[in-house]
Amino acid sequence: MKHFDQYIQFRALKFKFSALGSMTLDDMERMIESGALLKSDDDGKTVRPTSLEEISPIPLRNVCAKLSVQLVERLDNALGILDISKRQFIELALIEALDKVDQVLEDVDAFEYCEKPEQGAE
Repeated sequence: MKHFDQYIQFRALKFKFSALGSMTLDDMERMIESGALLKSDDDGKTVRPTSLEEISPIPLRNVCAKLSVQLVERLDNALGILDISKRQFIELALIEALDKVDQVLEDVDAFEYCEKPEQGAE
């Protein structure tokens, strides 16, 4: 691919992904760490949040896994080059992997022999 083509592709992708939203979880976390983000407490006082969970518009859970040092170093190197956070990378990778799992489960009709819940049963 020629440099011009690469640059046009870069600009197109930059535009595409800038439309994801103006405030990401990473942005909010950086603002919490810097003390730039404020919220109102139950008494109506303005306070600094101490965690992302306090201000996130969606419920959050931590995903944790022990990985080999080599894999983590490879991940850190790649993310440094790409200038993206672990959160962004892991979220995008998990979404893609889970979409593939869903597709395979559907393709092989994995639940063919499982009992289906009856209508109205809870």
